Amino acid sequence: MTLAREKRHNALSDTVYENLRRQIVTGRLKAGQRVTEQHIAESEGISRAPVREALKRLDEDGLLTLLPRSGCYVRRFTPEEVNDILEIRKRLESLALEYAFGRFDLNKIRTLRKRFQACLELDEPKLARKELRLDGQLHSLICEASGSRNVQDLLGKLWARIRVFRAREAMAGGRARVALKGHIGILDAILAADKEKALRLLEEHIETARKYTLATSQ
Repeated sequence: MTLAREKRHNALSDTVYENLRRQIVTGRLKAGQRVTEQHIAESEGISRAPVREALKRLDEDGLLTLLPRSGCYVRRFTPEEVNDILEIRKRLESLALEYAFGRFDLNKIRTLRKRFQACLELDEPKLARKELRLDGQLHSLICEASGSRNVQDLLGKLWARIRVFRAREAMAGGRARVALKGHIGILDAILAADKEKALRLLEEHIETARKYTLATSQ
């Protein structure tokens, strides 16, 4: 394969990967839904090779399940797996927050807090969508400020799975407003330089998310 063809091949695989990942995370592709190389290749007008590589990467991410001689399916998470993922998330994010204290850009924290506060005026559907985006920004900010490449890599891989059921959990009745107030509390504790309170509120926030997620995964 020439260098030009290899670059095009990799670009096509990356595009398919990102498109499928987005569809899985947003719920357009449902848990248990079959995904086929042929259908994707035909719909994108490309060969099956870059599609095959994209599906393999999504399987490694834990978002798809490749079954020999059976096919490829969107991963269906059991309650036990959800519980395990969120427990790992709590421990890793708490560690990231500990590392991040004293390293935060407080202007970014203040700006993010204003955005969360503004959401309180929105109706539930808009609030849920906006809060979900801001939630990702807050947790990314904590992860980035930790300065730990290992924590960042581990949480990055974990978040690919968390987002699959996070979107569904965010739409549960009243959940977005509860999460919103929890996030504001965490940001206020960071601004007050109260590490102990910030860690406690973060763990409470994740425990509440665990409760809602397990309830919606039944």
